Amino acid sequence: MARKLVAASLAALSVTSSSQQQIARVDARETMSLLQVALSEVNFAPLDGGDSTPEGADDPNTPEGAGSPEGAGSPPEGAGSDQDMKLLIDDHNAECKTILLTTVFGSRADPQRPRRHEVNIDYIDRYYRSVLSVPGAGVKAFIFYDTLAEETVRNYSTRNGVINFVKVDVPGMDKELGLNDLRFLVYEKEIRKHPEWETVFMTDSSDLIVLHNPCVFARKQPDKIFVCGQSSRLGDFKWITPKFEAMGGKYLEWYKAKENSDLRVLNAGILGGRRSAVLPVLAKMSKVLLDPNLAARKNGSSVKVNMAAFNYVIRKHFRAEDVVVGPPLHSKFAAYEQRSDVYFKHK
Repeated sequence: MARKLVAASLAALSVTSSSQQQIARVDARETMSLLQVALSEVNFAPLDGGDSTPEGADDPNTPEGAGSPEGAGSPPEGAGSDQDMKLLIDDHNAECKTILLTTVFGSRADPQRPRRHEVNIDYIDRYYRSVLSVPGAGVKAFIFYDTLAEETVRNYSTRNGVINFVKVDVPGMDKELGLNDLRFLVYEKEIRKHPEWETVFMTDSSDLIVLHNPCVFARKQPDKIFVCGQSSRLGDFKWITPKFEAMGGKYLEWYKAKENSDLRVLNAGILGGRRSAVLPVLAKMSKVLLDPNLAARKNGSSVKVNMAAFNYVIRKHFRAEDVVVGPPLHSKFAAYEQRSDVYFKHK
């Protein structure tokens, strides 16, 4: 019901002909009421699983033993505080925009399911609504897809350019790459095509919502890389071990050397910053994912190692002081916090 109200409200707001303008003004308050009702129905309850692409847990959903932490769902100290108000004011005053990139791919099998995962607009419903709700219209989202119905694309694209859909020829790309791995190649190619994009954030979509425009935050730290951090130590996060084994060679050697370190897991569900800062990360990600010496490629297996590659690339090639994680960038991963004083809420 909420989705229909949003669609109806957007249609009402898009009235442009001179003969309809008077009616549009009369109906404006009713239209905004529809939007408020629709947005009030957004349910931010935990997902059953999966992340921004049908590869679901190929990017891990929850650290081992995390479950529903004590206090999850309760507002943390500081939520709705001065920080929240500051971000809202920045949203309205920002003279810059943030480009948001995400993917909704369904043409290849999900690694946790033996068959392809059907995707539709409901798969990214919360992400979609959240982008429309960012104050000040300072964000523009580009959603890369392969199997969404064209009618869906037409109905859910917005005339003001806040929501854009871009079709990708996934079958024509590297057939060995998993969909969560493939997205990094898509992102790099698209960002290089758009030198006017100054601030870019690439995120998950099925388990993430956008609360504020991060361009001011990124502008103040132009050389930083902004990523999602998890609380687990790399060596304790056993889910990632077989991913490094699937990479093999120098990648596995690096991981084994770091197993007993205090390095924390970095989650590929958020990567962003200034264009000049994120392109080097994407270039190195592409190089690793396309490496012919990956163990998975050599033994004829699918390459589904993006989380391991992400940690390897950032930890090995970039200084720790240049990597930003945690609030105010994002909420505590997989804690399902009810807070609005961060730019992104990731689970």
